[in-house]
Amino acid sequence: MSKSPIEDIVAANLDHYRLNTDYKHGMHFTALPTAFVTGFDKTAQLRIGSTTAWVTDTLGATASYLEFKGDGLSTFERALDRVERLLAVLGSRLLESQKRVSESAEALAIRQAGESSIIAGISTSVTASMNDVLRWVYWWHSTEAAPEDVTAGHISYELNTDFEASLMSATEIQALVAAWQSGAISRDTLLHNFRTGEILPPARTNEQEIELIRKEPPPPNVTVMPQPAGV
Repeated sequence: MSKSPIEDIVAANLDHYRLNTDYKHGMHFTALPTAFVTGFDKTAQLRIGSTTAWVTDTLGATASYLEFKGDGLSTFERALDRVERLLAVLGSRLLESQKRVSESAEALAIRQAGESSIIAGISTSVTASMNDVLRWVYWWHSTEAAPEDVTAGHISYELNTDFEASLMSATEIQALVAAWQSGAISRDTLLHNFRTGEILPPARTNEQEIELIRKEPPPPNVTVMPQPAGV
């Protein structure tokens, strides 16, 4: 069985939980100063506050506070910082999409596809699990005979699996518009490319976009480009 891509994060998170528990346990016993005295009557009740005074006739008697000193809790603090930095690194690797200077466009695309496939696989697994849970809940509140009768038509849940910014450049937009104006591609193809390039909202249909274009007057001082014949 292959190793889960979040296994290292889970292990680091458990380590962080244990360290934090030990740290809070130590703080509970050492954070508050504790009063102590020597040379006082053991049966006397000594109260702390500005309205009381501790008095004794014993020579050499002392009164002070015990306070935590040393490197004990600092060790936990440093360990917690290290684990938190590790968690940040492990988490960022799942979403890393930085371009390296020495990479070609093709190599960059291959690397990003591999990195995105990890987090996309996690999203797919979560989607499948959530659909199972939600369909069970739906079945409990419905009249369906069995859980298997609840399909995607009744309830469906899907996490986003697009973790890369794939916005089109100005040059690509100009090239697509030029291809459409010359009749090399259809308007549907043009709008489809704009949608996959994250220029158009993903939920907006081509018909809705065309209707919005028709209703909106062109900006002032802008010449409306001719459309291909038959469009």
